[in-house]
Amino acid sequence: MEFTNARLVEAPSAEELDRRFAEEVADYVQERIAAAGTVHLAVSGGSLAERALPRVIAAANERGIDWSNVHIWFADERFSPRGSIDRNATLVVAAGREAAGFRPEHLHITEASDSGISLDEVAERYAEQLRTYVGAQHSGRVPQLDLVLLGMGPDGHTASLFPGLPGVRAEEELVIAVRDSPKPPAERVSLTLPVLAASRRCWLYATGENKREALALARSGTATREESPVGAIRAAEEVAIFADAAALGTASG
Repeated sequence: MEFTNARLVEAPSAEELDRRFAEEVADYVQERIAAAGTVHLAVSGGSLAERALPRVIAAANERGIDWSNVHIWFADERFSPRGSIDRNATLVVAAGREAAGFRPEHLHITEASDSGISLDEVAERYAEQLRTYVGAQHSGRVPQLDLVLLGMGPDGHTASLFPGLPGVRAEEELVIAVRDSPKPPAERVSLTLPVLAASRRCWLYATGENKREALALARSGTATREESPVGAIRAAEEVAIFADAAALGTASG
């Protein structure tokens, strides 16, 4: 499914969006556990990890979901020291403490900048982890994650795929090193568009008036991937946009 055909879930406020998003993610995780026994879930950082993920975990716990069946991956990560507030892992680890039955070894974290490993090697190692844990369970050349949860920036970036940077054109790599992010920190790793496209479902979470212009461009279908990486999101089964009225430009008053 392409982004222009995405299912739209609109909420009047960010708070209501968080509730709907959490319920749908929890329902899908429960569904996939019942169908396959294991779920591979990828998350990005920012407000999604800080605000929405704790709500997802709470909704899952209310349903009695056993998080020992869930593997958590990162759609992107900042190349910063361990424990840094810049790292998405710091937010996700904090939220994960509340997940009933979660196994720390199922949290697939990239090496930090103080690990002594180069950025390129971090990307290569993460790609190998994907092949090992996900690739063996699904057919095809590209490992198939079950659900990827993405945010977006006012510039139209998603994960760490930024407008005008070469990462949006990566076709063979699963994970890329990013050295020139316009948003600090400059060095990061990111899943590529082919990995997003291979996922069963890819859901975008967008709140706030500052996302309105970029989201409208992405939904128009008129922009190239270089102009709007978020508009290049694809998935095997479903793309969904979870957005509040401010992000969609439908807020009253």
